[in-house]
Amino acid sequence: MREIVSQKLALAMADDCIAFRVRALNRVITNLYDTVLQPFGITVNQATMLIMLSLVGEATSARIGQVLIMEKSTISRNLDRMKKQGWIESSSRDRGREQFVRVTPAGRELLAAFHPNWETAQLQASELLGDNGVSAVHTLHAAVRKKHPV
Repeated sequence: MREIVSQKLALAMADDCIAFRVRALNRVITNLYDTVLQPFGITVNQATMLIMLSLVGEATSARIGQVLIMEKSTISRNLDRMKKQGWIESSSRDRGREQFVRVTPAGRELLAAFHPNWETAQLQASELLGDNGVSAVHTLHAAVRKKHPV
């Protein structure tokens, strides 16, 4: 009897789970971008961080996490890899513990180099989602940002 109840609950949850659908969509779109960025040795997470830093000039890892809504461990791991590649550098101010991260000339060159591939990923994602899907993504992002502003 418990097995039947459990199975019915699992079925109801699987049919309605928003998290499952969002995570599945995330994996598909992330894979699409990662595939076209692979020749440059950069992931979409790293590319997003590079783009953000190029826009703001410099930021702390905490600020990167706030703006990009990323986990601290994801930021730390990716920043370490990006530093090793020479795409970013960091320094502290006034002997403080807080590190400020900025894009290096090599990082700016990389951004320009992978831009055409990024455009390809944008086109592929747009074709996959369709106009209504792309519009829905923008609408959902705006709604989340209203509740979690940067």
